[in-house]
Amino acid sequence: MKTKIVLGYLGLVPFITFVIFPIAFGERYEVMGHQQLVVYGSIIISFLSGIVWGIEVLNHKNFIISIIFSLSGFLAILLSYFNQILAMSLLFILFFLFYNFESKINPHFSNYKYMKLRKNLTTWVCGCYLFSILTALNFLKI
Repeated sequence: MKTKIVLGYLGLVPFITFVIFPIAFGERYEVMGHQQLVVYGSIIISFLSGIVWGIEVLNHKNFIISIIFSLSGFLAILLSYFNQILAMSLLFILFFLFYNFESKINPHFSNYKYMKLRKNLTTWVCGCYLFSILTALNFLKI
């Protein structure tokens, strides 16, 4: 469990980095930071949904749902070339929905430490997307 916790929080570092990047280096890096946030988040949501495929109690319906999450990550990357705010919004929703989906089907959620880890990581990731969306919409001045 300790390894999962360490790797989980290390996986959070790129999300935070891509959010801070435009703040640290100026507004002209905002588009690049958002693009990297979308690409990395898409990889992670696809990775998480792929892990679910290995759950032994996964039925046909839940298997299809997990594939849809994976493909939605790819959709977010394609969408980001046209509208980064929409792509980040899609990922914000995907991470929230995936947490709810996984919490119902993944037996690891019966382990309090794992459940807390996933909840914390999802909250932080969704916070990164929300902050970036608000920044891109100029609700937050950086």
